[in-house]
Amino acid sequence: MQDHDAYLGRSLNQRAYDAAKAADTAFNTVMRQAAAAGRLASGNTLAAFHKDSERVFNEEFGRAAQFAFNLTENNGEDVIKPLTYFAGRVVNLIMEKVTLCGKRTGIQEDTVARELHNIRETLISQRDRSLDDFVHGMIGDVRLKKETSISVVNNQTNSPGAIQQAGVGNFSQAAFTQQHHALIAAIDKAMVSEEFAALKQEEKDELADVAEALKTEAAKATPILGG
Repeated sequence: MQDHDAYLGRSLNQRAYDAAKAADTAFNTVMRQAAAAGRLASGNTLAAFHKDSERVFNEEFGRAAQFAFNLTENNGEDVIKPLTYFAGRVVNLIMEKVTLCGKRTGIQEDTVARELHNIRETLISQRDRSLDDFVHGMIGDVRLKKETSISVVNNQTNSPGAIQQAGVGNFSQAAFTQQHHALIAAIDKAMVSEEFAALKQEEKDELADVAEALKTEAAKATPILGG
């Protein structure tokens, strides 16, 4: 469990920096486009900063919350605590980026300061609301659920390190080897598994399409499907 906790902490830490990069890109794009249109020093620029601040937070928190739930399969205190810390860091990092950009717009300092205050208040409100949603098993309007995954893993007799993996959604094809019959058998086995039977019909249909495509490629002399 400690390894799980450490991994969650490391991932959320990196995701916070990813959020900062996303915010920096968004704000600089706003400034570049506004400057090109000759309206950098306008209220529209600050309004765009506000909109992008909220968007980046919501997107990054949503992904992090889903990741944390997928990893731990719960939304208890051991997950809420690091996720709360993550959310606070994202708010602070976004504010650092938007503050730097706000100073470069040419807009009066008191006007920028007022809008920065409004942005922070919006982010804090969104942080608290998002965390409350997570505690109650929600991400936005969607109920938390572990993302479905079925994998076909087949260790190769002549290549101990080789792994075949096929799937849909979260699935990826790690590698193909020349043992095509073994892969086809593994796919067929997955298609009659309990995990497959538990899927919704649309998920079954999607997986069946991917499995058929994989089997077709596996039957060729040189498979060409990639991840």
